[in-house]
Amino acid sequence: MNKALATGYLRKSYARVLIPDDEGRYAAQILEFPGCYSEGETPEEAYANLEEAAQNWIESALAQGMAIPEPSASQGYSGTVSLRLPKSIHRRAAELAHRDGVSLNQFLVAAIAHRVGTEDLLAEMILRSGGGRGDLMTALKESAAAARAERSAAPARRRARTA
Repeated sequence: MNKALATGYLRKSYARVLIPDDEGRYAAQILEFPGCYSEGETPEEAYANLEEAAQNWIESALAQGMAIPEPSASQGYSGTVSLRLPKSIHRRAAELAHRDGVSLNQFLVAAIAHRVGTEDLLAEMILRSGGGRGDLMTALKESAAAARAERSAAPARRRARTA
């Protein structure tokens, strides 16, 4: 009975992540299932192993009376976040927003988008470099130099917009 339930759960849109390692192998995990992890020589093997591990994870959780988490993709996101900051960070963010001529909300959205974009860029660079540390470090240095150039050009763009 638990096998059929587990199969039903796995038809849902759980976040499956595939990560290449430095030796050419692949690791895979389902983010919503703590400890549900597998490996394989190829992406296909890692994914197949993950499906088997997930089946076992769900069956074990059900046997222990645990609730199976819902897929994170099915959670609603309204776009509204209540955020508490230390006063010093709040003040500094407000100063930077004022300097940039934007609202505090726009400044915080841009800061968060920058961090999210950085994480996405890092993941993409790791994939493109084949996971090799030397190639990745070169790509990171190039990216950092481009970001510095972008930041130094931003004040000139702001002055041009206000002129």
